[in-house]
Amino acid sequence: MIKLVLYILLFITTAVRLAGIIYLLAGESTNLPTLILAVTSATVLYGLALIIKRLVGSIRLKQLMLFFIIQTVAFSFNMAYFAITSPLKISFMETLAVGTFLDILLNCCAVYLCIRQMRGRVLKVD
Repeated sequence: MIKLVLYILLFITTAVRLAGIIYLLAGESTNLPTLILAVTSATVLYGLALIIKRLVGSIRLKQLMLFFIIQTVAFSFNMAYFAITSPLKISFMETLAVGTFLDILLNCCAVYLCIRQMRGRVLKVD
């Protein structure tokens, strides 16, 4: 059950980030540095690869956990880099690409659920 919830979270976050990046690249002039768009695009591509892998076969819980860890690190980097280089205000669609503190908190909760689920499957032999 937890794996299904985490997969749905993977699908939603990847779809939202992809929609934000496509919108920014398609028309609106953006204040985001190219490095932030590249990092976000890399996380989206990894998410799409996991979604396709899930449609073809199955995903291990460790792969889901790795996605959420990578996404947490990417959001942290994006927020720090943007705060240092561009003190401008950003639009809502740019926030979808950069990420927020709530995204980091949500991903940390997902990693915690993965760790808890993996520890629950350990068999102890007496």
